[in-house]
Amino acid sequence: MVRKGKVEKSNNEIVQLLNTDLEKIKPLEFLKITQATLLFGISRSTLYRLVNNGQLDIAKFGKRTVIRRCDLEAFFAIPVQDVTLKTGQQFPGFDNCYTITEIQQKYNISSGALYLLIQRQGIVKYSVGKFTCVAKQDIDIIFNAGER
Repeated sequence: MVRKGKVEKSNNEIVQLLNTDLEKIKPLEFLKITQATLLFGISRSTLYRLVNNGQLDIAKFGKRTVIRRCDLEAFFAIPVQDVTLKTGQQFPGFDNCYTITEIQQKYNISSGALYLLIQRQGIVKYSVGKFTCVAKQDIDIIFNAGER
């Protein structure tokens, strides 16, 4: 009973410290690595991995490493996408669509590269049951299959 009470007291103190630290951090424009990890709920290694991959920029002031808050917010912002069909756009049917697996096999492309290509070209994907389908005409145009 005594141990349980001490653990609970310690946990409450940690929560209070984190909350007060967050309130101090929120208005800052430049954050230390520790502050950024606390504010965004990520680990130091994840933050440094993003920096090493060139996805985020840091600045060094002597031994202190800082990162702009707006860069972090922009990186972690989730773009809002319109997932509804536009006017006149409807599922063309299974006969006129490829599944993702069919495209991968036919054109020898990885799933990651295929999804990136579909996203860049703005091609509409249709989820039908457990399948994700894409109109054949859109894929054939990209891979110049119509000329073969």
